[in-house]
Amino acid sequence: MAEKKKIKERINATKKTYQITEAMNMVSTAKLRRAQKSLEEFRPIQESIKETMNSLLYNNPDIKSKALDKNKKRPCYILISSDRGLIGNYNNALFKFFDEYTKSHHKAKDEFLVATIGFKAFSFAKSKKYNVVNEEPNNIRDDVLFVDFEEVSDKITDGYIKGEVGRTVCFYQKFINTMSNKITREQILPVRLDKNYKEEDKTEYIFEPSKEEVLNQVIRLNISYTLFRIILDAKTSEHASRMNAMKNASDNAKEIEEKLTLKYNHARQNQITTELTDIINGSNAVN
Repeated sequence: MAEKKKIKERINATKKTYQITEAMNMVSTAKLRRAQKSLEEFRPIQESIKETMNSLLYNNPDIKSKALDKNKKRPCYILISSDRGLIGNYNNALFKFFDEYTKSHHKAKDEFLVATIGFKAFSFAKSKKYNVVNEEPNNIRDDVLFVDFEEVSDKITDGYIKGEVGRTVCFYQKFINTMSNKITREQILPVRLDKNYKEEDKTEYIFEPSKEEVLNQVIRLNISYTLFRIILDAKTSEHASRMNAMKNASDNAKEIEEKLTLKYNHARQNQITTELTDIINGSNAVN
């Protein structure tokens, strides 16, 4: 009886776990669809800004900007993670890759800076005692807004132009499809121009107030939009990873429930057999 009771309690607990993970799987699936749609709709906008910047620079080679020039200052790495857990190996794989990268490219932690986007990245950077640019975590809501990372973007861009920050690279999980993602490094500073820009694309521009100011604004837009697209990509990958993690958890819970139910039925059958044996033995004794 005691064994049956324990098994029954475990079955009920497993059913509750299944209900929770199944609900989270459905929520993550809905969020993934929205995030994927936002990413697909934003990519042409970012590409349009990039194309405008390339056109401006190609047709006006006399314009200069420090955001285009390399410098030898300490590099800055932007580490983009999730804010919450229940996401499988999404964050751990990224952090392991980043840690191995910094160890293989730098002899000491004071040779580079780290900017974090996402609570988990901030906690990881603090625990590793990196030189963190932001003093507080930059959390990212599911519906990503530019205001979530505007301060980090402006701080790093201004620092690079002033010569206080060196090469800036983003580390994030790139969305491939609903079943897979890829840890990716993407440089945002110095700004890289498209070497394959067509020579026949000649455009005449009228600048107001000046060439330099217009170019600087377009370059800033390109940096911000590139970072925004990267964060959208990482957020889409996050939702896909959580969806898969919750699906795997639901499948495991269902499998455990089936095994426990089978075990419970065996225990119940043994109990019935024992009781029948006792009744038969008692009847034979009376006769």
